[in-house]
Amino acid sequence: IEIQTCGKQIDSLLEKVLELYQLKTYHEVIDEIYNQVDHGELWMTGNCRGPSTAFCFLYKFFTMKLTVK
Repeated sequence: IEIQTCGKQIDSLLEKVLELYQLKTYHEVIDEIYNQVDHGELWMTGNCRGPSTAFCFLYKFFTMKLTVK
């Protein structure tokens, strides 16, 4: 789920965002992190320099408003 706009249409960007919205529970997000995150850097490598997969999932956790329970 590496979100980038460099060289891609906005429709593909919106598809990636919608994939994140479909994850509803903490456990679903953790499973996706295990499957998709390769590194914990802030930015992707390469020329586009979009946010990394790890930070997209971190944003997802912030939008879920997780609590201790």
